[in-house]
Amino acid sequence: MKITLAIGLLLFIIVFYFSGNVKLFAILQGINWIWFVLAFFVQIAIILLYTLRLKIILEAQKYYINFRKMFKILVSGMSVNQLTPVVKIGGEPVKVYYISKNNIPSTKALASIIIEISAELVSLYTTLLFLVFLLSSMNYLSSEFFYAALSIFVFFVISFILVFRILFREDKIEDIIRKYIQKFFKTNAKTASKLFSSSLKTLFVDKKLEFKIFAISFFSRFLEILRIYLIFKAIECAVPINLILSVWVLQFLFSMVPWLPGGLGLVEGGTISALIFLGIPAEISASLILLDRILNLWLPVILGFFSVYLLKKEYQQEDF
Repeated sequence: MKITLAIGLLLFIIVFYFSGNVKLFAILQGINWIWFVLAFFVQIAIILLYTLRLKIILEAQKYYINFRKMFKILVSGMSVNQLTPVVKIGGEPVKVYYISKNNIPSTKALASIIIEISAELVSLYTTLLFLVFLLSSMNYLSSEFFYAALSIFVFFVISFILVFRILFREDKIEDIIRKYIQKFFKTNAKTASKLFSSSLKTLFVDKKLEFKIFAISFFSRFLEILRIYLIFKAIECAVPINLILSVWVLQFLFSMVPWLPGGLGLVEGGTISALIFLGIPAEISASLILLDRILNLWLPVILGFFSVYLLKKEYQQEDF
């Protein structure tokens, strides 16, 4: 992880060094701080909505964690996810661990995290397909983008179905718990698999819960697009809505490329190159992506590391 993080940071620096250079710094020095602060608060609102979503899922099972602690648990997991190379799910065990520290069975916590991930992924891939279809119909993105997005969406749906077919089988879950969960949590695999399966089924068929968490997830996508719009305003660049939507699509597509933590270097280089191809000057593209990545990548990482420190301190005090 340290090697891939170092490579990612090196690529990150190289991308911005060769993207506008002097002009880039001139734009950053002249940003409109009112718009950027608004973008900052929009990103905070997204994180708060994620916190609320996870809290709602737990409360559907009659488990309660105060909002402040839930926020710290959420951003702790987010920060680890951002820095986990290849498959960005390293933060989920972190969330399960800290949730279970609140007298909540680890199987219940795991079921909650799976429902949370499902809502997030469904909203992401549905939004991706819709936006690419919209932009392709406007002839702003080529039809190849739509076919690529459709292929990704179909692959996601098939994978989603297959994964849940496994998750609803107690014998499969029992094997998974025995191989992986028992390394971190003391639990009986057979009992835990039954508890997990029943919790997952209960959450999965709860229509009111589904409405709430999907509403939060899709509204978060809207706020992400709003954040990009506000950053364009901050660098005093007036652009059409289709370009703002394209930035969201491009960043998401490049973030799916595995290997480097947080897509460092790849997201920046790929998105900036694509924006230049769409006619946006290099210095404008670089300024936009740099500011947006500060908010959607580095802000959760910083908050997460600080939260891990606070959580460790809190639980150490509770143990005495």
